[in-house]
Formats: sequence, C-alpha cells, structure tokens
Amino acid sequence: MKPLRRAFAALERRPWPLAIFAGLGFTLFVAGAIALFGSIELLDALVALGDAKLYGFLALSFVASACAARVAFRRRRRLEEDLDDIVLSAASSTQPGGRTAAAEESPPDKPAKAYLR
Repeated sequence: MKPLRRAFAALERRPWPLAIFAGLGFTLFVAGAIALFGSIELLDALVALGDAKLYGFLALSFVASACAARVAFRRRRRLEEDLDDIVLSAASSTQPGGRTAAAEESPPDKPAKAYLR
C-alpha cells in the first residue's frame, strides 16, 4: 500500500484529528477574512468588545466548526458492507443441512469478498 493511501486510511478510521484541523482552518479563515475585508467601523466595534469576548468568539467558532467537520467526516457504510452483513447473518442462522446453528457453535468462515478487490 502506498504511504499516502495508508495515511488517508488511518485518517478515515480516526476522524477527530482531521476535524480539528478543519476547525482550526475555518476559524483562522474567518478571522483573517474579517481582518482583511472588514470595514473600519466593524473593526472598531470588534476592538470595543474587548479581548475576552473576541477570544470567546474564536473558541466558539473553533468548537462549532470542528464538530460540524466531525459530523461531515462520518464514515458511511457501503452497500457491499450491508450485503456482507446479510450474507453472514443468513449463513450463520442456517447450516447446509437446513438446521439452525447452535449458539455455542462457531460461525462458518466468512465468504470471500472478491467484489471488493
């Protein structure tokens, strides 16, 4: 497996670091856009609010955007995975002789997923 693909697969399994980076980027983007493109009156009003309120706004913006990014990066199940669950549940509930499998017996080996290759 190539290193970039391996890194992307690791990020897919753990979405919080990616969501934190996205939240940080969004927060810095909004703060920079206000600083660059805001009118003089808007900047004066923001300065008049004080440091505590501005830091609070930045923290709230970061937390909200990181949570929104985490929801957006949620991994959705593929159709193939749903089919695997159906096939495995059907295979484990009945054996080749038509009998139902006992709870203490181990389930049969999983079928090969040739369509995922």
